[in-house]
Amino acid sequence: MQRLVIAYIVLLMALLVQGGMAAEEDHTFGAILTGDEEVPPIATDMSGSVRIRFNDDFTAASFTLAVNDGVRVQQAHIHCALAGVNGPIVVFLAGFHAPGWDVDGKWIDHAVFTQANIVNPACGTTLVGLVQAMKDGKTYANVHTVAHPGGEIRGQIVSK
Repeated sequence: MQRLVIAYIVLLMALLVQGGMAAEEDHTFGAILTGDEEVPPIATDMSGSVRIRFNDDFTAASFTLAVNDGVRVQQAHIHCALAGVNGPIVVFLAGFHAPGWDVDGKWIDHAVFTQANIVNPACGTTLVGLVQAMKDGKTYANVHTVAHPGGEIRGQIVSK
């Protein structure tokens, strides 16, 4: 009987750990940004990454955006489109600054966006809709510069 109780406890712990991992995968997304992913591709030394983590009730998301070798970076967004296709901006990650910033490393750390920050309903009008679009491969992060105002680095957002 004692072995059976221990087996149930071990099974329960494994299910709880697995459930926690599934929640993390359902809530965390990211992208690696390069010029090769732009449409059309951009030859650049600039690169970057974004990590997005939604809270448990999908009412807010915190994000970290890093840009390496960024020269005169003007803005960054989440766009709605499949890989290889340009799409509309749906959420601003960094607002427009005409002269641009030189960035090398973490640019934005633990900023937050909410449903109120959705500026275009192309990927849904709620964060739940945006999460579904991310799961479906329909979103990308894009960093724009003075030299490439349409975008210099880009990466499709995927579950992490």
